[in-house]
Amino acid sequence: MAVSDISKKYFNKLIFDKDNIRVVVKEIPSISISEEEYSLRVSTRFEAVYRDYAIEHHSGKHSFPHLQFKFHTEEIGQFRVRIDIKDTSEYKKAILGFIYKIKDVLGDLEKFRKGITSEILVLDLVNGLKSDGDFLSMKMKEGIEKYSLELDRAKLGKLKENPLLVGFLGRENLRIA
Repeated sequence: MAVSDISKKYFNKLIFDKDNIRVVVKEIPSISISEEEYSLRVSTRFEAVYRDYAIEHHSGKHSFPHLQFKFHTEEIGQFRVRIDIKDTSEYKKAILGFIYKIKDVLGDLEKFRKGITSEILVLDLVNGLKSDGDFLSMKMKEGIEKYSLELDRAKLGKLKENPLLVGFLGRENLRIA
């Protein structure tokens, strides 16, 4: 099963820039995740709050599938959750789970702009990805138990105080971190 251009199917817009809100979706697709790099990154900005969310597999510094997060203004910085993936089919499920979880990230912006989630996502399709979201939560749990979080322990408390991140990562997963 090819992992290619998933963003074209699940996102209505790859760039949204209105009302002091900017959302950018960037995908680097691949045909076979075991042989090529893949990245799906969603960056959000509201006023001075910048956040980057990504699910990636790339050679070089990190040659394993992982979720990567960067938070520029929330005293958390950058952290990764390493996930073990057996094959391209599992990686596609993890990517689809990532998109399902991004729905909540965009939903958090609804308080600043009503309807932003449906402007950016194809909600009819994304809402059908719940089982993929559950699969990704399970993979995150396994990864945190096996590898821990690549995060400074002093910042873990800040992460646990952020309701948006707790929702994305899963409260049960942060208990084991």
